[in-house]
Amino acid sequence: MKRVDLIKEIAAEFELIANRLSETEVATVASVVELEPQHLAEIAKRAQKLTGPKNVKLKTVIDKSLLAGIIIRIIEEFGALFIKARICPSKGGDWFQL
Repeated sequence: MKRVDLIKEIAAEFELIANRLSETEVATVASVVELEPQHLAEIAKRAQKLTGPKNVKLKTVIDKSLLAGIIIRIIEEFGALFIKARICPSKGGDWFQL
C-alpha cells in the first residue's frame, strides 16, 4: 500500500513539473452540479485572460455546500486567486458574471 501512495506522490510532482514547463496554470472549478463542456471552455478562456499563461487546465469539483454559482481557484507561483461567479444569463449572451 505504501508503494501506491508513493506512486501517487510521484505522479502529482510530475504533473507540477510538466505544467511549469508547458506554462500551464491549473484552475479548480467548484460548482453544485456538473458543468457543460461549453461552460468549462468559457471558464478556461476567461481564466486565461486573468492569469496570462499560454494554457489553462481545469479540474472540476462538485461542492454540495454551495448554494449557487461557481468558485474558481487558480494557484499561481506566488499566490492564489479566488474568483466567485454568478450563473445568470445576460443580454450580452454571457452565462456567468465574474
